[in-house]
Amino acid sequence: MPTPFLLCVITFFLDIICMHFRKINDTYLEMLGAQMLPGYLDPYHKRPLTMGEIGCFLSHYFIWQDIVKNKYKETLLFEDDVRFEPYFKRKLNIITRNMVQQNLKWELIYLGRKLLRTDKEPSVPGFDDLVYPYYSYWTLSYMITYEGAKKLLDMNPLSKLVPVDEYLPIMFNKHPEKSWWEHFEPRNLIAMSVSPLLVFPTHYTGESNYISDTEDSTQIEGGSETEQPNADPSSGSGSQNQQSSEHSLKIAFDKNSMGEHGNLDPARSKEEL
Repeated sequence: MPTPFLLCVITFFLDIICMHFRKINDTYLEMLGAQMLPGYLDPYHKRPLTMGEIGCFLSHYFIWQDIVKNKYKETLLFEDDVRFEPYFKRKLNIITRNMVQQNLKWELIYLGRKLLRTDKEPSVPGFDDLVYPYYSYWTLSYMITYEGAKKLLDMNPLSKLVPVDEYLPIMFNKHPEKSWWEHFEPRNLIAMSVSPLLVFPTHYTGESNYISDTEDSTQIEGGSETEQPNADPSSGSGSQNQQSSEHSLKIAFDKNSMGEHGNLDPARSKEEL
C-alpha cells in the first residue's frame, strides 16, 4: 500500500492531467449501491469478486455514463497497457469506412479480447474482418455507440456486479452461465469483433513487469474485504487494485489488468498463459 505522502503526490499529478481516481472501500460501494451478483463465484478460482475487478468495472461504467451524458455517438476505448498491431490506424480506418458504406448496425465492436473457443466464429455478412463473437474475456479495447452504452447502463449492473468481461458476453447473450445471465433482461446488445484482432496486451503472465490489477487483489466476502491468499505483497500492484480511474473524451482510457491472448482452453484462468 502506498504511504499517505505517496498518495498525495500521485493525486497531485493525476489532477494535473485530469485523471480522476477514487479509492474503493465499503463506504464508497454502499454510496454507489454496488452489490455483487447473488451467488457469483469466479469460474476458475471459486472466489467472490476482487476489489480490482470492481475497480475495473467502475472504470468502464463511468465511461459509459459519460457517453450517455454527453450523447457521444461513437466512442473508442483503450485500457492503459495495450499493444497495437502494425498499421493499426490504417486497418481500423478501412474497417470503419466499410462499416459506414454498408450502413452497418452495431453497438459494440471488440478490437482486443481473449478468445475462449477454438472453433470459427460466424462472419458478419459483407465483411471479411468482422465476426460475431462467442464468449470472450478481457476488455482491452472496443468501440461502443451511445445506444450500446445506454443498454449496458439500463441493466443497473452495479446492483448485481460481475467482472466487466463477464458482463459484456452476458449482454450479447453468449455467456454459458445461466444462473448469471437470467438476472439480465433483455440481453440484446449488438456485439461484433474485428478479426484478426488489432489490440493485444503489452505483457503476458509470467513475463517481467507483468502485473494483474484484478487477480492479485483483495476480494469481497460477506460485504468485507479479505486478502487474496495468492497475492504477492511485493508485486506493487495492491495500491492500484483499489482505485478506479476514468478519463473520457471521444477516446477513453481506463485501468485494468492485462494478460495473454489467443484461443486458449476455457477451463483455465483468465490470467494463465
